[in-house]
Amino acid sequence: MRLRLAWFLGLLSVANGVFMMVAPATWYPLLPGVVASGPFNGHFVRDIGAAFVIAGVGLLWFANDSRARPAALAAAAFLGLHALIHISDLFAGRENLYYVALDIPTVYLSALLALWIAWPQSLSTEDYPVIIWLLRRRLVAFEKAYDYDLSYVREILEVSPRAALRLGRVAKFGNYCEGVPRDAIFAARLVGTMAEDCGPCTQLVATMAEREGVASSTIKAILAGDERAMTADATLGFRFAQAALRHDATAGPLREEIVARWGRRAVVSLAFGITAARLYPTLKYALGYGQACMQVRVGGATTAVKRRQAA
Repeated sequence: MRLRLAWFLGLLSVANGVFMMVAPATWYPLLPGVVASGPFNGHFVRDIGAAFVIAGVGLLWFANDSRARPAALAAAAFLGLHALIHISDLFAGRENLYYVALDIPTVYLSALLALWIAWPQSLSTEDYPVIIWLLRRRLVAFEKAYDYDLSYVREILEVSPRAALRLGRVAKFGNYCEGVPRDAIFAARLVGTMAEDCGPCTQLVATMAEREGVASSTIKAILAGDERAMTADATLGFRFAQAALRHDATAGPLREEIVARWGRRAVVSLAFGITAARLYPTLKYALGYGQACMQVRVGGATTAVKRRQAA
């Protein structure tokens, strides 16, 4: 079905574009909405016609060869932007609702169909080069931003792009933070990371905490296990994470306190943070990239880490 639609939409787009380029003055009055948009300009009609021809060729190329998905995506992007321009003209008062209705099959439906045709439903081997290139760029950017080695992710990417993409979803899971103070969430994340004894991972979370505005003194206190030097929020997050990892009965009263202070969403945020914090170190050790945690730099100075055993 997708390939048939790609052939149909591609041929239609090419035919429309050629018509615009060859006979712009004849094409222009055939569409009521176009006439209402302003006076005829043959040069602009031919320019837009050329874009329609290229978009149609991209769809036809993809219909003939699935490796040409980037060309189909480019065609869909043009048709989608074309539809958005029509919508913006409507809201700006430059286009009548009657003409927008007339555009439904030719403008809006064609854009939606092109996106549906071009968007990958599942990754195939033809899609991997583009995916790998994009992921590699993201890895390099992350490494530069946080001075963190992502060699283990590169290995996963080389072995299986599908696996790398699924790993990327975990980041969204672990970054969920709703209704909980930053001191508490980072205290919980650090406890979860330290429980797995991974130095680079602990350093990464500490760096992220600093950049999110957690005081260096609070981070150092969490790393050292010094509750007296923590803020009240950090202490609660710290204690809850420790109790949860030990499967301790004290987790119940602490959970109730969290709900009383910040609400039930905060419990979910802390639970997600603790769980995700343990996943990355475990994965790294399993792949042979784990490194024991001894010292972490916070606020420009080296801080000792109180090692803890995972539950």
